[in-house]
Amino acid sequence: MSVDTGQSRRKINPDLEQLAHLQKIDQETARKTDLKDNALPAEIEGLRVSYENARERLKKFDDELSAINKQRKELELKVEETRDSIAKAKQKLPGVKTNVEYRAILKEQDNFEKKIVLMEDEQLELMESIDTKSGERKQLEKSESEEKQKFEVNKKEKEEAMGELGERLAELSAQRDEIITAISPGVYANYSKVSRQRSGVGVAEIVDQSCRACFQLIPPQLDVLIRTTGEIYQCPHCDRYLYHVPEESETS
Repeated sequence: MSVDTGQSRRKINPDLEQLAHLQKIDQETARKTDLKDNALPAEIEGLRVSYENARERLKKFDDELSAINKQRKELELKVEETRDSIAKAKQKLPGVKTNVEYRAILKEQDNFEKKIVLMEDEQLELMESIDTKSGERKQLEKSESEEKQKFEVNKKEKEEAMGELGERLAELSAQRDEIITAISPGVYANYSKVSRQRSGVGVAEIVDQSCRACFQLIPPQLDVLIRTTGEIYQCPHCDRYLYHVPEESETS
């Protein structure tokens, strides 16, 4: 950014020229620092959460499916045990001596067989549920795989971008240190103070006789001084240092 006071480049205040460059560096540093330390890590975290949620959904589904399979196996065992009970009841028949005992054993067999029918119906329902869930699992597994790949690929890309940002920030820091040495200590200290108080903006351009930062009108006399002298001035409203970018007619 080239700043000018209007009549001649020989009257440009060297501190103001350097401050304009310094602010440009400070603003780029702020943007890239926020991107490196906040925005990109937040994006990575968002992708990680999406992947973890997909993985958790799959795990929860598998736990439910495992519980159904366990229930099915328990029913199979109960059916076998009930069939054993029927076989044992039948073994008693040859030794029965009374009709009462005979009818009791037959009733016992009938009850066992009814239990088996109910358990087999329940087994069938469980098998149908397992078949249905097998199809659902494929979708969940696909979603989990896609989220995992998305997370890993984007994480790598964003971490590489963060590394590049770190390198650029180091360059900006070196440039900043060099510029600071060319600015009067008092001017730099005041710029730093104003910048901290004014959202990181310590220098502002004059556009249409107004401070572009606070949008307040600059007194005409001050506007003329900024355009025609080599002195450095601050906005009477927001304390930012002011500069003027000449139009082509002013530089020709």
